[in-house]
Amino acid sequence: MNILITGSTGFIGSNLVEKLQVFDHKLYLLKRSSPSISRLENLQKNVSFLSIDSYSDLPKIFEKYHFDIIMHLATYYIRNEKSLGDIETMNATNITFPSLLLNLAVKNGVKAFINTGTCFEYKPSTKKLVETDLLEPYNYYAATKIAFEKILKYYAKSDFRALTLKLFFPYGEKDNEKLIPLLIKSFIHSKSFNLTKGEQRLNFTYVGDIINAYIKALAFITSDDYKKYEVFNVGSANTYSPKEIVGMLEKISKRKIDILFDTPYPKNEIMYMVCNSEKAKKILGWQPQTNLFEGLKKVYAFYNK
Repeated sequence: MNILITGSTGFIGSNLVEKLQVFDHKLYLLKRSSPSISRLENLQKNVSFLSIDSYSDLPKIFEKYHFDIIMHLATYYIRNEKSLGDIETMNATNITFPSLLLNLAVKNGVKAFINTGTCFEYKPSTKKLVETDLLEPYNYYAATKIAFEKILKYYAKSDFRALTLKLFFPYGEKDNEKLIPLLIKSFIHSKSFNLTKGEQRLNFTYVGDIINAYIKALAFITSDDYKKYEVFNVGSANTYSPKEIVGMLEKISKRKIDILFDTPYPKNEIMYMVCNSEKAKKILGWQPQTNLFEGLKKVYAFYNK
C-alpha cells in the first residue's frame, strides 16, 4: 500500500516509520521543510519525504501521488495556551491541516484515514475510561482534537473509512521532554530533580505497544471486518505514580539522586486516569505487552547509549 504519514519526525511518528519499514509498503512522509529528521535513522528506499511550506502545496501532492491510506500523527501540543499565537497554531495544526487532508483524500480516492487522539479528551473519572464516556477536554489542545474528530466523523458517514486511536500517556525511545525522559536523564547524569508530591496515578504506555496498535489498526481498517467509524483506547491497564517511577529508576540505574517532591500541583492537574482498552483487544486483537519496569529499562538503555 501507499501510505501517507503526517508527524513522522515526531516521537511516535518516527517509531511508527521504523516499524512500518519491515512491511511491503511505500511510505510517504509529509513534513514541513524546517523540522529536523534526526529521529529518522536508517531509512530504506521505499520511504520518500514530501515537503510542504503552505497548505496550497497539498493539492499538487495529491495530484502527483496516489495514496491508499493516511496515518495522521502530526499535532501541536501546548499544555496551557498563553497567547493568541498559541491558539492560532493549535487551530491550524490540529484542525485546519487535517481537515484539508481529509477533503483532498476523499476527492482523490484515498481509502482510509487513521487519526490520533488523546486521553485528555475524556472527563477524568475514578473508573476505567471507555470509548463511550463523556468528553470534557482537559485543555484547549484536547478541545482541538475533539473538534477535528467531529469533522472526521462527518466524512466517515460516506464510504470513506476512518478510525481514531486515543493514546494514554505514551513514553519511550525518542520521546519529547516529558516526565520520564527528563527523570531518566537526571539519573544518568546524577542531577537533582524537582517534582510535585508525585501522587498522581496514570497509565504510562510504552511506545512499542502503541506502534503495534497502529499496525493492528492498519490491518483492521483495510479488512472486511471494518463496518463503520470506530474509536479505540490505547493504553496500559495499570496506573503508576511518579514516586513509583522514581523507585523503579533507582533499581534500574543502581543509583539515587536528590528528588525534591515540593513543586505545587498545577490547577488542572490530572490526579487519576485509567484506560479500559477491552474494545481494542476484542476488535483489533491488541493489548499492551510491556509493563512499566521493562519499558523503563529499554528507555533508560536508549538514553544511556
